[in-house]
Amino acid sequence: MKYQKKPKQAEKCLLESESRFRAVANATSDLIWEGDVRYNELKWFGDIDGLLGYDHGEFPRTVTGHMENIHPADRDGFLKAVESSLDTGNDFRAVYRIKCKNGTYRHWEERGKAIGHEKGRAVKWVGAITDITDRKLTEARLIKSKENFKALSMEFHALLNAIPDDLILLSGDMKIVWANKAFSSKYKNKPSEINKKYCYSLCCNLSSPCYNCPAVKSFQSGREETAQVLNTEGKILNKRAFPILDGSGKAIKVIEVTRDITATVRMEEEANRIQSRLIHTNKMTSLGALVSGVAHEINNPNSFIHHNAQTLSKIYIDAIELLGQYYHDNKNFKLAGISFPQVKTLVPELLNGINEGSLRIKQFVESLRNFARPETTYMHEDVNVNNIVMTSKSILNNHISKFTDKFYVHCSDNIPLIRGSAQKIEQVIINIIMNALQSLPDKKSGIEISTSYDEKSNHVVIKVKDDGIGMSYEVLKRITEPFFTTKADSGGLGLGLSISSTIIKEHNGSLIVDSTVGKGTTVSVKLPVKAQRMNDEEKRSCTSC
Repeated sequence: MKYQKKPKQAEKCLLESESRFRAVANATSDLIWEGDVRYNELKWFGDIDGLLGYDHGEFPRTVTGHMENIHPADRDGFLKAVESSLDTGNDFRAVYRIKCKNGTYRHWEERGKAIGHEKGRAVKWVGAITDITDRKLTEARLIKSKENFKALSMEFHALLNAIPDDLILLSGDMKIVWANKAFSSKYKNKPSEINKKYCYSLCCNLSSPCYNCPAVKSFQSGREETAQVLNTEGKILNKRAFPILDGSGKAIKVIEVTRDITATVRMEEEANRIQSRLIHTNKMTSLGALVSGVAHEINNPNSFIHHNAQTLSKIYIDAIELLGQYYHDNKNFKLAGISFPQVKTLVPELLNGINEGSLRIKQFVESLRNFARPETTYMHEDVNVNNIVMTSKSILNNHISKFTDKFYVHCSDNIPLIRGSAQKIEQVIINIIMNALQSLPDKKSGIEISTSYDEKSNHVVIKVKDDGIGMSYEVLKRITEPFFTTKADSGGLGLGLSISSTIIKEHNGSLIVDSTVGKGTTVSVKLPVKAQRMNDEEKRSCTSC
């Protein structure tokens, strides 16, 4: 026979069990409930009133009272969850908002199970409620944050795509993570097609990063890096790399910004050329004033010399007969220790030398004045290049004798006239000759100047060939740059060939320099002839040198 508890003992155990259940219910953060739809009763185990802001016992303890405090928009969802539980026999779960006394709502997650049935209908339920208000607020803030981030990201991408400079985001292995519209359009690809490609392969068709790449340097240094490069299309690009650092200060990604500065650089170069021309113009103005003064000072005594030499020549003619008669009677007669027969030969030579020297001084001064005189027929003269070569040689005779014993001039006959400025072309030829003279290592090295006519291209060609020290490729490619000079120590300004090149271009010609280190340099000036060929009389005027 089994042992049966006495009624009083059973009641005592039941009370103890209920006491322990209430203690557990009050200790948990969840609310536990028990409801009976037959009597519209709802028991709460936990501080339901305090949670919703009510006084003790104020919140309804009825099923209908609880339903009335559920947010109207959530009631249907709650009822459907209960109905689904009845149909399947599973526990129900519902998330809804419950109204507080002050009119605000808290978010609840409720779980319930039917424990009593009557005539096949669930009449008694138990369950638990977890307050998820904080979690819902956090989720709402997260959603809002994501929306804000998405909007900010769209604005940021729109801004980057609006920038005309090329922008790319690079990973540590130099793969493109992101590219803006300006960069993508250059390669006629969509941004998604560019991603994950190596920048050096896409941009430069190389198998490894470019030399002096600022992005590579930025990954290594963790700092902003810049570089100026010349691409295969001849464009000058300014590249700047900005690192994105992790917590330890290591660059994990790099943003590279590329700007085409070709136009800016070309404008600066043009400004330098204009400045050099202004400097040269100012120098030529000063030189013109100086030359005019020097020419005046030279011409005055030279006029006396020339005039007196002619007078002496007349006196000699008149005196020679008297001196001859005197010599006839006095055979030992001498003048300045020179016998009379020698004097008769020597004096005319001396007088002719004085006259020729005076004329040469006059011609030299006139050439110098013409060289420095402001132009009056700019680009509209008929120019004979043979005459220019000889005039340039005359002006530089003193320099030529100082630098070399071998100076040769070969001018072809019947050189056609060109249209332009004789003074400016003369300035170019003088500058080229001076450069050639200064390149000679000694006086045994020579210079050869020649003129010719190229019928095929219809150009007149002036060549100045020297046996000088020559130029390297690095120097040769920069010789027409303003202010570039290899003679800074001796006062060179680096303007000569820059101005000469500009002058020849103004004449629609070309200046070609061919040089080899240790073997010398050849400078060729090619100038187009007049539109109309010369007539016979003009040809006869173009005599050879």
